[in-house]
Amino acid sequence: MSKDTIIIIGNGFDVCHGLSSKYSDFRDWLQTNNKFLYETLNRYIDISGDWWNDFERNLAAFNVPKLIDDAPKDYPSRDPRFPPSFYYPANGSFRNIRNQISESFTEWAQTLSCPSTKPRVDIPAADLCISFNYTDTLEKVYGIPENHILYIHGKAVRDNELIFGHSKSHFELEDETKKKYNLYESKSFFVPGTFGDAEYQLTLEISFLDKFPYKQIVKYDSVLIPALAVAKTIWVYGLSFSEVDFQYIEWITEKNPNLRWRVSWHVENDKKRIKNTFDALNVREYEMFYL
Repeated sequence: MSKDTIIIIGNGFDVCHGLSSKYSDFRDWLQTNNKFLYETLNRYIDISGDWWNDFERNLAAFNVPKLIDDAPKDYPSRDPRFPPSFYYPANGSFRNIRNQISESFTEWAQTLSCPSTKPRVDIPAADLCISFNYTDTLEKVYGIPENHILYIHGKAVRDNELIFGHSKSHFELEDETKKKYNLYESKSFFVPGTFGDAEYQLTLEISFLDKFPYKQIVKYDSVLIPALAVAKTIWVYGLSFSEVDFQYIEWITEKNPNLRWRVSWHVENDKKRIKNTFDALNVREYEMFYL
């Protein structure tokens, strides 16, 4: 194995090997296996266009006002000192939805398996492979030992807790709620028990659907930092370079700004996202190749 090379594997790598691992496949699985959750997501999140391709990112766009409207109201109030609450019933509904998303996503991920054992990509020797996927394709198809692979989001066949979600912090969601209603000067909107207060409080619940990238990085920094210190080249296969990936790429470039990046693309929009990411991070040493 080579210590000066790191490999990153994203979902496009699994798709290239015939796995039904797109978020649109998760949608189809939900239609059969959890119709309630499928219809719920359709109701509370905008699924127009390619929403399912941006499943993680759009979890931050949950339609909280509609959820509050749909939830039963807290009459009478739980405490006579306070008015009836919009928050508690809506929060109960949201937590149920959130738990179902997590359980169903894990159940779906555990069904994924590689239909082919033939390698389809020439990948270089590397001492460390960072897999953003939940599958063991690198082990089964390429014979890479498990101890050379960092499953940064968990591994389904190990029954790990699988990490997925958007990349917006509680503070970002809170700020968006305030801007949405021009609330910085408001004195009445966040009165306890009101509709506005309920929406404000529910932003914290939505933040729990955050992937918390830096939390995952810190969890494995004892592996990542030494590997990055000696690495010269990093190969990336099938990573979307979406906003939910940005913090990972940012952290890597901060730890080793001299890395040579070799990044795969599949459709033209991939090239644009890759370029925009590297421009934002002032990375100039990169090349793109078709996968």
